[in-house]
Amino acid sequence: MKKIQNNLHYFEISKNNQEKLLDNFYVFDEKHPDLNKYIKNTKEIKNLLITIRTLQSKKEKSAVIDKYFLELSKIIGKYSNCSEFACFVNACDNIINEAKNEMNLLKKITEKYFTKRVLNEIVPEEWVQAILDANSSRKKGKCGENKLIHILEKRGFKEVFDWDDFLKADYCVVKFSKKFSLKNVRKNLDVKIKTKKQNKTLDLIIKAKSETLLCEAKHLNTSGGGQDKQISELIEILGLTEKNGVSYISFLDGKYSNILLSDSGHGDKITTQRKEIKKFLNNNPDNYWVNTAGFTSLISDLK
Repeated sequence: MKKIQNNLHYFEISKNNQEKLLDNFYVFDEKHPDLNKYIKNTKEIKNLLITIRTLQSKKEKSAVIDKYFLELSKIIGKYSNCSEFACFVNACDNIINEAKNEMNLLKKITEKYFTKRVLNEIVPEEWVQAILDANSSRKKGKCGENKLIHILEKRGFKEVFDWDDFLKADYCVVKFSKKFSLKNVRKNLDVKIKTKKQNKTLDLIIKAKSETLLCEAKHLNTSGGGQDKQISELIEILGLTEKNGVSYISFLDGKYSNILLSDSGHGDKITTQRKEIKKFLNNNPDNYWVNTAGFTSLISDLK
């Protein structure tokens, strides 16, 4: 094992090595594997809507029209959220599953759709893929964890999945999970993890022989209310301490990390965040605030 440097050393490495503008761990540039299923379902929805509107214009009996509304409710499902109709349901302050299961609601929204939107048979592939692309941010939840595990594995750490393997291994990493629940981690590692949010779990537990590090990973590209909350959580973790020398890692990547780690500018809020990070790094020398470069350097020195 190399000599571990103080936490400001890894913080400076992070400052001097900004995040990439495009990080492949967070890029989803391939066509969706179920694209054809989304297109097929969108066409089915459109065809039924056209049929319902045609029957209504011909003053067909309600019982007949209701059969097609029933068919519409049946085909709305897993692959429907990229149809224009599903997007319109969202615009009507509802979700597609609610409209599917509530016939009166489905009828009311359909009537609004006929009045407010253009209905045609065309389903461009690129249009459906564009909606799937717009929703790709939902896939990023575990990308940060997977990225850090990838870095760890390249440096000889093994991902394990139960306590026996964790306790036996010299260099390993685990994700918080049912087996590695907050309760079990507190008991088996003799730690408090005393965050303001009582039952908040972190992301990873890293073991390097006698060293144990608890890591929270976040990926942020923009600032705002939700992002400010996540930065506050990372800063809070930086302020945690354990009697048995367990360390905490606050990991942040993405474009917002570059802004936060710069020396000046970007307003009072970010200036305050920078001051808090520096304060906790000075007060808690066993804890670390790192980006990708800082994390990689720290892990390399642990091995």
